[in-house]
Amino acid sequence: MTKISNQQAPSGRPKVMFVISGLGAGGAERVISLIADHWHARGVAVEIASFDAPGDPEFHHFGPEIVRHQLGSRSGGKLSRKLSKLGNLRNLRALLKSSRPDVVVSFLTKNNLLALIATRGLSIPVVCCERNNPEKQAKHPAWNMMLAHAYRRATLIICQTEAVKRCFSPEVHDRLRVIPNPISGWQQTRQPADPPRIVAVGRLTEQKGFDVLLDAFARIGPAAAGWRLEIFGEGPQRADLEAQAARLGLNDQVQLMGNSPAPGGWVQNAELFVLSSRYEGFPNVLGEAMAAGLPAISTRCDFGPEEMIDHGQSGLLVPPEDPAALADAMRECIVDPALRERLGKQAAQDIAAFSSQRVLRQWDAALAEALAPHAQIPHEPTRNTKETAA
Repeated sequence: MTKISNQQAPSGRPKVMFVISGLGAGGAERVISLIADHWHARGVAVEIASFDAPGDPEFHHFGPEIVRHQLGSRSGGKLSRKLSKLGNLRNLRALLKSSRPDVVVSFLTKNNLLALIATRGLSIPVVCCERNNPEKQAKHPAWNMMLAHAYRRATLIICQTEAVKRCFSPEVHDRLRVIPNPISGWQQTRQPADPPRIVAVGRLTEQKGFDVLLDAFARIGPAAAGWRLEIFGEGPQRADLEAQAARLGLNDQVQLMGNSPAPGGWVQNAELFVLSSRYEGFPNVLGEAMAAGLPAISTRCDFGPEEMIDHGQSGLLVPPEDPAALADAMRECIVDPALRERLGKQAAQDIAAFSSQRVLRQWDAALAEALAPHAQIPHEPTRNTKETAA
């Protein structure tokens, strides 16, 4: 555990403590970096508590004024991992007692539970952020029971789509707020590549459906001659996916790239983006591809893609776990450059509805609500993210 800072915010300046598993190359981490920088610029003292180990790398940029606390350890083994949850809880509570933030903002389901338990009796409002599909995530029944009880103590629960509200008990509907992810383009400029590349991005897990993507790519046949499929990310399914690619005879056309060496680096040589997920919370990477003007194909999975893509106009939607339908959509885009250009151009226009400026205004409103009746920062009224640009 890193040394706990006893730094206090200047009088009248609110302090926010984010709680997250780690600061690696994930979508939630990307969102935290955007919100943290925004709030710091507006005079909020920002700290981040993470459960990774001291010295673990950060993928996204955080300014030196944003205080980080790495609360985890490098101990291994199944028993050690179970005990580490207790250690995380103990360390987080000690940090909260010392730092005394005005608001805790936790990201991801298990971290939400840890934050709600750690703040018991401390009179610190907790904003819980659900970032995935609670119906699909594998959790022990005990976690579900504890979460259902603990969420009653949350000041606010931030969801990313209207549809995900169905996953929560009616008892907490009064504190549910819908804020989509802020989408901003990466700095990289796209350059034509030879051979042309289809890119997919995400952790190599069953959720992301890369096995379905490989099956679909193998079905395209001669239309895909001269094209490459590059999958960016790391995870437990790497060996299985490599074996599947070999079994399908795709070794010359498919490459598992690992994590992008720089944030957003996967954009540079891409010609087509595919999201093959079985489920999502709100797919940041889809929005980032659209912001880059990439034509995008996505599964019509719960939750997010249908609220981002206007099928046939700003992208193509296919059923999840349907390699034949995915192959048809990929083939259609591969053989029709004009279609790719039209979809990419419209995608870049439509995704502006999720611009950082608009979404961060909603986060300002949520912070002011959590701080009430002692809100210290100005905020603008929450607006629908689908509003047209002025």
